[in-house]
Amino acid sequence: MSVLRILIVAEYPVVEEGLDFLLKDYANIEVVTTASNGTDGLQRLRENRIDVIVQDLATTELGAPEAIRLYLSEKPEIGVVVYSGQEDEVAVFETLKAGARGYVLKNTPVDELVAAIREVYQGGYFLSPGLNPAIIKFYLEHRGKEEDHLSEYQLLTDREKQVFRLLADGKQTSDISDILCVSPKTVAKHRAAVKKKLAMNTTAEMAQYAIRLGVININAAERPFPLP
Repeated sequence: MSVLRILIVAEYPVVEEGLDFLLKDYANIEVVTTASNGTDGLQRLRENRIDVIVQDLATTELGAPEAIRLYLSEKPEIGVVVYSGQEDEVAVFETLKAGARGYVLKNTPVDELVAAIREVYQGGYFLSPGLNPAIIKFYLEHRGKEEDHLSEYQLLTDREKQVFRLLADGKQTSDISDILCVSPKTVAKHRAAVKKKLAMNTTAEMAQYAIRLGVININAAERPFPLP
């Protein structure tokens, strides 16, 4: 395999320098340059021949999805792998929608990141095994459509997402109260907010929506996402 030329974009030096150091052990990987944010990354992309960008999701100067769109507007064929500590399905979907083709969790071995770099360079997609592969399927099925099926889901708070997942999984108010260690009254408040934001009246509707998004599987025992 030819040498793959990498640009690392990470706001925090510990991530940037750590990845640079770890990737040096791979003979066919060359970290050409690094950047601390998306704007700087775009400039580095213009100045260097880059095959794959490793983009840290935790950037504040320019959000990762927006940075990815800028990279691809400059060089449409560039491969982008997102390096993230977030397992949230919306974060994954939004970066894929922006044009990334890889999403690797920070708690995985560096070999997994290298595998993602190689797969993305070849034109494929790579998600950390701990994430739900249904996200890619859903993205590929809907990327050409104008409507955003996640727009309502993004309105939910983290706690509301927890309640939504449990409702969609068939849990009752008392069950959710025990699982989340909150009062039934608090669960009822979140349930009302979820129903209003998603414009859904029944748990059956929620279950169908959750399965479509890849938030839960039809078989609850195989649910790929832990509660946040």
